[in-house]
Amino acid sequence: MLAPERQKIILETLERDRGVEVSELSIRFGVSDMTIRRDLLKLEQTGHVLRTFGGAILKEKLPTLELSFLEKISYHQNEKVNIGKLAASLVSDGDTIAIGAGTTCFQVARNLPEDINITVVTNAINIGMELSSRKNIRLMMTGGMLVEDSFALVGPFAEETFNQVYVNKFFMGATGLSLEYGVTTQELSEAALYKSMIRSVGEIIVVADASKIGMITFAPVIPLDRISKLITSKDCTEDCLDKFRHSGTEVLVAGSTEL
Repeated sequence: MLAPERQKIILETLERDRGVEVSELSIRFGVSDMTIRRDLLKLEQTGHVLRTFGGAILKEKLPTLELSFLEKISYHQNEKVNIGKLAASLVSDGDTIAIGAGTTCFQVARNLPEDINITVVTNAINIGMELSSRKNIRLMMTGGMLVEDSFALVGPFAEETFNQVYVNKFFMGATGLSLEYGVTTQELSEAALYKSMIRSVGEIIVVADASKIGMITFAPVIPLDRISKLITSKDCTEDCLDKFRHSGTEVLVAGSTEL
């Protein structure tokens, strides 16, 4: 098979599967890893592909602008609600939990059982407002500078709050989640905050719909091996989810009959 034909098939595979791995492609085409890397380099030079460690993803999958909260909340809304319900069901009476900012994390807060007695630490103003009338929830808000697009509070004051507490479970969203880089976000300040947070948590539970899986955004937050659970939507392919399972992450699929 000539290189242009092989590269065309690789691009079609990327459009279908979001990402490819060098080792899998070399077996599929019966060529060396070096040949596949040259193919991916050629595709990257066309502007369609971004090479990653051990493979590549579609460049079109990388968001270039941070959307506003109101724009984000309308995307994949049903999936986020289902993820939020499943995540909230993991919280038990007496837990101390942290909830990060973002539209999916907001659904976690909104779906916490009405009669549950817990402590919640959050850096998200809208989540604080959502939980402020809940009599059984002890609410702790961080200080910090406001990120208007996500209602998140960030910076040294927020980091200091998280450094003072220990939580059983930390529910965090992601603008990107990949095998190579783990959780990534658009904001360096948010990445710094969550990096400080994960030093004093029990479980890290990532809530992210299928559109975030395979994405790599600007700032790495935590590697995959620090994630206890991933809760995602049922439209994520089993092949993709199996790769996360093989890395040691427990995967729960919201809206699926098999969890």
